[in-house]
Amino acid sequence: MITEVKNSFTSSLLTVLRDRKSDGVSFRKAAEKLTSVLISKALSNLPVDSVVVDTPVESGVKADVLNVDIVFVPILRAGLLMLHPAISLYERGRIGFAGVYRNEETLEPNLYYFKVPVVKDAFYFILDPMLATGGTAACVIGKLLGLNVKPDRIKFVSLVSAPEGIEKLEAFSGVEIFTASIDRCLNDKGYIMPGLGDAGDRFCYTEGVEVVEDYGI
Repeated sequence: MITEVKNSFTSSLLTVLRDRKSDGVSFRKAAEKLTSVLISKALSNLPVDSVVVDTPVESGVKADVLNVDIVFVPILRAGLLMLHPAISLYERGRIGFAGVYRNEETLEPNLYYFKVPVVKDAFYFILDPMLATGGTAACVIGKLLGLNVKPDRIKFVSLVSAPEGIEKLEAFSGVEIFTASIDRCLNDKGYIMPGLGDAGDRFCYTEGVEVVEDYGI
């Protein structure tokens, strides 16, 4: 199941993210705001507890409280830009990390780091700005399923998504996708079109700067 959160506000934020002239600060701010919108939507259909509260003018008012365990799992490194707004919205959320790098020739994912708390009946929110081929997402989802996390407890939250990635995740029945845009397609290098460019570079402000990568493997 996929939910595309599309309105005037999200479209305006996407414009900032897509614009190649947006600097790192503008990109970060827009990404954080858009993440807040998406996380809020993903939280909206979770189960609640019924409570009774006293307002300043009336006693015994029935109310709802969101009181579930949530584990936020940003995919390194770009997913880190979504972590702060997610935790700001649901402060009692736990945090895990998944490190996946993509072979630029085969486009296949390689999981090099995974540290995620296993909590009974928790909901797992996987955070990644872009759902492209779906290989990285499928890799992390598969790892969670291997820990006996039920598919309907997994939410994948991305700023933009490609149809190819969405199709790949449809194999995981029950997993929900929340995104602000279903973009046109992938190009021959596996980049989303029109997309955002390299969200990791733009978030980390490393465009045009040499970055040393050593996965120790």
